[in-house]
Amino acid sequence: MKSVWDSIAQFSSNLDTVLGIFVFSVIFVEWFFLWRIQVIKKHKETLVNLFSYAIESVPYLLLGPIILLGIINFCYEHRLFDLGYDWYIWVLAFLVLDFGRWVIHYLGHKVRLFWCIHGVHHTPKEMSFSVTVRGSFLGFLLSPHSFIWMPILGFHPLVVLIVDSICRVYVVLTHGNEKVIGKQQWLEFFFISPSAHRVHHSRNHVYLDRNFGETFSIWDKIFKTFQTELDEVKPELGIMNDELDPSNFKKVQLTLWKELWVDIKQAPTFLDKIKYIFYPPGWSHVDGGKLAGEYRNEALKELEM
Repeated sequence: MKSVWDSIAQFSSNLDTVLGIFVFSVIFVEWFFLWRIQVIKKHKETLVNLFSYAIESVPYLLLGPIILLGIINFCYEHRLFDLGYDWYIWVLAFLVLDFGRWVIHYLGHKVRLFWCIHGVHHTPKEMSFSVTVRGSFLGFLLSPHSFIWMPILGFHPLVVLIVDSICRVYVVLTHGNEKVIGKQQWLEFFFISPSAHRVHHSRNHVYLDRNFGETFSIWDKIFKTFQTELDEVKPELGIMNDELDPSNFKKVQLTLWKELWVDIKQAPTFLDKIKYIFYPPGWSHVDGGKLAGEYRNEALKELEM
């Protein structure tokens, strides 16, 4: 059995290598195009994206073959079902994995602790394929939970690794700059379009906490969190912190954690300190704060006037 899992580990490593070559090739081609047409005149944000990817990758390189594949191995050895490899199992695996991504993505916005990890990805003010790889140095604590548990349901690890790679390729394409990929709203009937994902990355109040899906739009439509791009509201990218410089690597990685620590220290009771950790971003012990839903409802009312 050991040789089988050694083969899976080798396959996973080779798959990551091929995926990495593809992703960085796409990033370079888009960057060159945007530079030639002078959409991107400075390259600091792109460099921060790449540095963030480098630091986020370290735990995966050190722990991935042992811990992540070890968990996948354990789950499959204790699987509840034997699902096999029929074509519909692959489709089902893709749907299950994408829903898992939706859940983790949703929690990344609704739990302050997780937002400190996921929020790093939202700091750029310029959208490009390279934004895909901007992540937190603690990303390994959050992202893998969208798929490492799937083998316990009976999905073979190879199936999980392959559909996860397909999903990651699609996610890269949803981060395209509007000069490269414009509005494709017809795509939003079933999929997350690049335009819909730019909505997700915007700080406009009407767009806050919308479009958590990464491949399929059906989850957002089921849970009523889908928002197409409005003609009258152009997405303004970034997070609701005017002082955070998206081209400063240190601030991008640490600012959200520093803000959380300040709030925890100022909280008068132990319960309030815990609430700051697990309640949504924007919550305050003083008056309850103002959450994304309130900002969005106010913006919708203004648009209706």
